[in-house]
Amino acid sequence: MSFVDDYTLTRSSVFKTLIGLFLVIAIINIMVVRQVYIDSDSFHREQLTKQLNDEIMEFSYLAEQSREEVEKLLQAKKASNTPFYYRLIEHIEPTYTTQFYPISSLPNDTTNIAIGDNVKLEIGVNPQVVEAYRNALVPIVLSSIVLPIAVMLVAALFFTILILRRLENVNKAMNRVLCGERDVKLEVSQQDDEFDILAIHLNYMIEQMAKKEQTLKSLTVGMAHDMRTPMARLKLRLEDVLSHQQLNPAQQAQISACHDELELILSLFNSMLEIAKINSGQVTLQAEPVDLAKISQDAIEFISPIAEQKQLSLTFRQDQVCQVKGDPSLLFRAIFNLVENAVKYTPENGQINVVVDRLGVVVADSGIGIADKDKPNVCRPMYRADKSRSEHGNGLGLSLVDAVVHQHGAELIFKDNHPGLRARILFT
Repeated sequence: MSFVDDYTLTRSSVFKTLIGLFLVIAIINIMVVRQVYIDSDSFHREQLTKQLNDEIMEFSYLAEQSREEVEKLLQAKKASNTPFYYRLIEHIEPTYTTQFYPISSLPNDTTNIAIGDNVKLEIGVNPQVVEAYRNALVPIVLSSIVLPIAVMLVAALFFTILILRRLENVNKAMNRVLCGERDVKLEVSQQDDEFDILAIHLNYMIEQMAKKEQTLKSLTVGMAHDMRTPMARLKLRLEDVLSHQQLNPAQQAQISACHDELELILSLFNSMLEIAKINSGQVTLQAEPVDLAKISQDAIEFISPIAEQKQLSLTFRQDQVCQVKGDPSLLFRAIFNLVENAVKYTPENGQINVVVDRLGVVVADSGIGIADKDKPNVCRPMYRADKSRSEHGNGLGLSLVDAVVHQHGAELIFKDNHPGLRARILFT
């Protein structure tokens, strides 16, 4: 449960709901305990008042008999554990008193009883007894307030952490799905609760998504494979027609344009099939030491004529030696595609820098770049960040680069170059 931190708890709606509910219960509990304390104290005072009335009646009766009887009873009372105090007051003016009953109508819970002509007995509730009773109630009241609040807080933390743990398992599984991992299954317990129902539904959804993805890939690859052969034959027939001398210049131009378009479609299908084979592991990688600097220089040499036509400054720099194990031809195609994209989308008189360091290859250009919203999608097949389609392409170049890079255990990272784009093949 160590994954639950303060931030996770404070943003948890379950925790907030439980705390709110327990806060209401705690307030109600405090009000009830307070009322119980007040009622208990009032009841205690009423009982003392009744006892005091009995004491007054008893001493009043004996006072009518004789002072000696009063003093004997007074000594017995003082020797016992009584909640009252008794005090004889002498040398006072004779006063005529009436029966003081009930005592609840008397001030300060005390009364005076005349004994003889110049002596009276003062009887009252001992304040220490009342205070001791209240002090005895305080721990009970505090425990009745603090203990339930502590239990409710612990219960809120426990149930929140329990729920967050199960939700964390769901989130981790869905993150694995979003990252492209296949055959992800959420664990279904024997409790058959709402989380198990959620896991069953998510497992079914993941399974259906995988089936649809596999069906779409199979359909795409199958179409590309089946259509490649007749298109290759059609291309050969067009080449045969172009070789005849009977065509006039206009006919030859039209047929040549058809040939070029057909060749572009064949290239598209070949790229789709190649990406599918690389992603599915059907292509056997030649694991041999590869110098990325040498491959990068070869790619630059191939693309240099096109860069010169656009008057681009295409430079190469090797900061550190970077040797990896992999397939030289596939790595060459990946780097070549990155440099080709940079040349294609960099305007005239722009600049392209290819840098090799110990972490891999960086291709930085001063072109139109890629918007942040397009960066996560540019490696998807047929996706074009250039919505205007101002440049020729099929949207498979970066898909091929990404497939090759992942097969070599590397990453393809895009950053802004201000202006332009920095594309890095990162070998970890």
